[in-house]
Amino acid sequence: MERLSPHAQISSSSRRRLARWLVGLPISVVERDLILETLAGTHGNRTVSARLLGVSVRTLRNKISEYSAEGFHIPRRESRAKSAETIVPTNTHPKDKAAAMPVALASMRQVAASDGS
Repeated sequence: MERLSPHAQISSSSRRRLARWLVGLPISVVERDLILETLAGTHGNRTVSARLLGVSVRTLRNKISEYSAEGFHIPRRESRAKSAETIVPTNTHPKDKAAAMPVALASMRQVAASDGS
């Protein structure tokens, strides 16, 4: 599966569709999945992830520690030769909306890329 750039633009209509899909999920779950997906997209680079998310590296490190303690897989820094995989939390049921969010985000990026937006 081809990884899209984390800088890929998403159209406003795609963003609204994504927001409607997320209604009902706790913000903490959305935040966690966004952080984990950003780390996966940056091949585990915490500095770049923090910059993309608009948080300090310290804040990101604290969140990573929290998620690790909860049993979630945290993407490690990869060499450039390796490719990143989409990270799905290990302690959630596959039918759970939160577990499917990284897939939904990738789909939205693909839609935006194909729209030329």
